[in-house]
Amino acid sequence: MRLHIEERYASDSDALTKYVEKKVEVLSRYFDRISKLDVILEVEGPAQRVQMMGYLVNHKVVKAKVETNDMYASIDQAVDKMQRQLVRYKERLRVSRKTSPATAPGGARKAPVGPQVEVVDDFPRQPLTLEEAIRELERGGREFLVFFQAEDDQPAVLFSRGDGSYGLVIPRR
Repeated sequence: MRLHIEERYASDSDALTKYVEKKVEVLSRYFDRISKLDVILEVEGPAQRVQMMGYLVNHKVVKAKVETNDMYASIDQAVDKMQRQLVRYKERLRVSRKTSPATAPGGARKAPVGPQVEVVDDFPRQPLTLEEAIRELERGGREFLVFFQAEDDQPAVLFSRGDGSYGLVIPRR
């Protein structure tokens, strides 16, 4: 993976550059076909902005843009966003390869027999508080988490919204 870091502010230290290099090393563990990664570090008043653009081998581009008051926090959050996108994209590739229609010898396609159901995740029955569920969702890099609430042992679904907030679905009878 080629890495290009651009600093759009006055700095005589390369500590941030080394920090970025160290943090983006882990991205290749999640998707090993990243051909180039551009990182732009900007400071505009109190806002510390990080933009990352990953160019994958099949002309797919993944982007992450984060703005906070701390450059190190912005870098961490941008790397986390990239990691989640790469995992999601890799899973889409894996699923599309699995679900592509199987061809029989001679080019004739086999018709699927009944619905195909695959268990993709198994979760523990241990009840969680809302804070524990949020930590588990962030740690797992998933879009949603099904869990049982610690207060009343009822099922709930926690999902991540695009703006950094979370949604909670509680089924009613």
